[in-house]
Amino acid sequence: MRDETDEDALSWGDESDPTHVEAKERAVAVPFEAVRPQTSSAMLVVYGVFSGAYLIYVVGWILAVQRDTITLPTLLGEIMYQFGEFLAIASPAVWLGAVLLLTRGRGAVVRLLWLFVGLLVVAPWPFFLGGLA
Repeated sequence: MRDETDEDALSWGDESDPTHVEAKERAVAVPFEAVRPQTSSAMLVVYGVFSGAYLIYVVGWILAVQRDTITLPTLLGEIMYQFGEFLAIASPAVWLGAVLLLTRGRGAVVRLLWLFVGLLVVAPWPFFLGGLA
């Protein structure tokens, strides 16, 4: 003796069911705001190049901090100086993340402009100018 509910449980529906794969009409409504344009492949490559440059800047700051031999007479001064060195090391990664997060939804030109400005602002100048002294 078969139960009617067992038959329904083993059925995959028919074409009138909107959740059926081969249904003529899908019951999915996507709001217009949820659809965002995709980033082009060229822009993804450009973002990768900028990300690589910022990674090199992090390495440059690490090397510049390791070359520094300044010691301060007070413990508080030494702690604050080392914290400043940490912030200098982290600044390229923080700038990249902030630009990618805060320029979301704006034009690619604005994002590229801020990424280029960041290359000048967070550059490891002690590492670049260290050979002159």
